[in-house]
Amino acid sequence: MNYLLVVLSGGFGLGAIVCAIQVILIRANRFPRNPYLGLQGYSRESDVTWTRAHEAAAPWIFRAGITAAAASVLAGIGLAFRVDFETSDTLSIMSGLVGAVAAGLYLLGGHDAAARATRRR
Repeated sequence: MNYLLVVLSGGFGLGAIVCAIQVILIRANRFPRNPYLGLQGYSRESDVTWTRAHEAAAPWIFRAGITAAAASVLAGIGLAFRVDFETSDTLSIMSGLVGAVAAGLYLLGGHDAAARATRRR
C-alpha cells in the first residue's frame, strides 16, 4: 500500500467534505462568523460583510470542493486497484496537481469574488 495515496485521498476527501459543509451552511444562511473556517480576514468584519463575502464566494467554494473530490478519487483509484509503483507515482502527482487547482479555486477565486462583493481590494 502506498501511504502517499492514502494521505492524498483522505486529505482531499476531507477538504471536499469541508467545502460541501461550507456551501450548505452558506446557502442556508447558517454559516456563523468565525476565525477558523471560511474566508480568512472577514471574521473581523461585520456580520453583513461576512455574509456578503461568503455568498459571493460560495460558487468558488463549490468548485473547489468538486475539484478536491476529483483529486481524492484519483488517489483512491490507486488504492482500490493496488497499482504498481510507477502508476502509483503518476496518480500521486496527478492527484496533487488537481488538488492544487482546488486550493487555487478556493483561495484565489473565492477571495477575489468576496473582495469584489464587499468592494475590498
